[in-house]
Amino acid sequence: MITKDDIVFSLQCMGIEKGDTLLLHSALTAIGRVEGGADAVIDAFLEAVGQEGTLVMSTLTGWFAPFDAPTSPSAVGYLSECFRQRKGVLRSLHPVHSVAAYGKHAEYITKDHDKCETGCGEGTPYLKIAELNGKAMLLGVDMDRNTTMHSMEEAIDAKYLLTLDIPAPTYIDDYKNKKFTLKKFPPGHRDFLSMTPLLRKTDLMNEGKIGNALVKVIDVKAMFELGKKLMEENPLLFICENENCNSCHWSRLLYTNEKIDYSHYKHIQCHDPHCEVCVVEEQ
Repeated sequence: MITKDDIVFSLQCMGIEKGDTLLLHSALTAIGRVEGGADAVIDAFLEAVGQEGTLVMSTLTGWFAPFDAPTSPSAVGYLSECFRQRKGVLRSLHPVHSVAAYGKHAEYITKDHDKCETGCGEGTPYLKIAELNGKAMLLGVDMDRNTTMHSMEEAIDAKYLLTLDIPAPTYIDDYKNKKFTLKKFPPGHRDFLSMTPLLRKTDLMNEGKIGNALVKVIDVKAMFELGKKLMEENPLLFICENENCNSCHWSRLLYTNEKIDYSHYKHIQCHDPHCEVCVVEEQ
């Protein structure tokens, strides 16, 4: 049984300090049995960053129904869903890439997300955290759950990013009769796991454990600057070479002069009509 004090001690060992701005991506079950459950985990994180610190969690949602900030559940883990429902926690307004935050910089981080051109780029919570010299923690999850990776793709204007019309969120007047246009929307598969050895090599990441969960703690600003530099040199850095990955195959063709035969993707896909890896449609 893991206690709140155990978690606080582990966080301190991994360099989490009072006053930190911390973006958490998590899988609660990876920790094991926790006395007090999700609330105890959240309390431990808030204690670790202190009153001068800020705790942030992604509260990403799907894009097939109107986003409603007070009620749309987080699709990225039970811990984030419990956190966003806490008294005093603020949630940013974006129909896909919202975050929840509590602490000193919570209002600044969540403010005006709805006015940003894209979900993860300039002015969004993800780059505000970098500006604040914040840290990102992957708790029981890996780099493919690190939302800030999309900020790098947006920064270089990757060709595979989409413009997509979705149901308008409820914070827009007369939303039922409107659509919302997502710009630089990140579709499909990416090999973000390959970022892990690069962060180890450049000493930008601490690693440890909380209970049974493997944990990575990353300098957000340094990670963003490194990833952006590498993607400027190779915009296909995180595009995999699996011949059965429709998404990455399509992304690679965008950087060639080849005409794309979209019928090719109809023959190798799963049975999920919304699968981001398999389903590739003509833009």
